[in-house]
Amino acid sequence: MENQNKPSVSVALSWAFDTFKSNAVPFIALAAVVAVIQMAQQLSIKPLENILSDCVDPQSPGQVAACNTSTGAGAFAAIALTFIFMLLAAFATIGVYRAALRTTQGGEPSFQDMLTTQYLGRYIAFTIVLILLSLAGLVLCIIPMFLVIFFLQLGPYYVLDKGYGAGTAIKASFKAIKTYLGPAVLLTLMNIAVSLVGSMLFGILTLVTLPFVALFTAHMYRQFNQEAIV
Repeated sequence: MENQNKPSVSVALSWAFDTFKSNAVPFIALAAVVAVIQMAQQLSIKPLENILSDCVDPQSPGQVAACNTSTGAGAFAAIALTFIFMLLAAFATIGVYRAALRTTQGGEPSFQDMLTTQYLGRYIAFTIVLILLSLAGLVLCIIPMFLVIFFLQLGPYYVLDKGYGAGTAIKASFKAIKTYLGPAVLLTLMNIAVSLVGSMLFGILTLVTLPFVALFTAHMYRQFNQEAIV
């Protein structure tokens, strides 16, 4: 077992790499569910894009007719389908986070992590608050939005691991990030870089990058809280 007094990004990276390598099949399987849902989500957005294209600035009688045809029940169905896929993708991603957290404690990733609803309500509440704060930050001039995302990035892990409510998770994440600002910046930059790599090749690399980011962040989360890692 290891317990670092000062968070180490290199230790977290090494652990995430070794752990993913040892549990590649279950983690890729979990990430595959997320990837498939996200692909379906992209397909469901297409009708909305067509509606916007026809209705925002119609340039021909044909577009006007298409707009009149697509609005109403068709538009509502497209929006509802997109929203459903967004929820499914978020729920599936939670499973990857849970698996990463459990792995830091010596557990093994499984589909049970994706099927459990423990703390789901609190996670949804935290996500809603995070979205509202991010939107407020965007209105104030973009930079505050990035600060919100940066300081609250550990919030989901506090909710899923300790069952914190939205307010408590926000305070805990802010305190941890502020206390270990240097490692937190490196954590953020590394996750951004890995996520960008994951977006290549039509998102196929997400099968690897999503679990890796979750494992890396979970390890840093344990270090920030001075908790033992098995």
